[in-house]
Amino acid sequence: MITHPFAFMRLPYWLLTALDSRMLHFWLQPEHYLIRIAHFLSMAMFFGMVMLLDIGILNPRMTPRLAPAAQLMVRPLHITFVIAMVSGVILFLYDPVRVGSRAYLSPKLLLITLALINARWCHRRVYMPIMRAQTVVTWRARAAAWLSLSLWTGVMVMSCLNSEGVPKVFLR
Repeated sequence: MITHPFAFMRLPYWLLTALDSRMLHFWLQPEHYLIRIAHFLSMAMFFGMVMLLDIGILNPRMTPRLAPAAQLMVRPLHITFVIAMVSGVILFLYDPVRVGSRAYLSPKLLLITLALINARWCHRRVYMPIMRAQTVVTWRARAAAWLSLSLWTGVMVMSCLNSEGVPKVFLR
């Protein structure tokens, strides 16, 4: 029998069935594709802005230009994150048994949690000094940027794997 590396992290089936609401499913069915589009677009926009900000922190030549870019991105970054989270929860509740029984949802949720903890920790120590046009980017800021890039990339990878799964060829 083939097992997924994250099978031990799956949400319990009793929880998934308790969250399942056929009424919500049928109510959302005509708009389901619009919610998916909003989710994917907001995830892509959020991830793109996070990448630009983190790569800017990692690149010493970008330091003087970071403050205006970061100030420009703060509000859209927060808006796209909220849209991605709300639409993601709605998509999960649309069919929790199918979505939650796949092996990559729990690692995705764990990576989101770790990325949010990293972002919260970095808010005052990394991002606020950068937005105030501090010209020196510390090694902590660079480490936080690497961690942020790694965690959000992991979220995107787990999202893709949870949508389609890993081909059986790679699970041997």
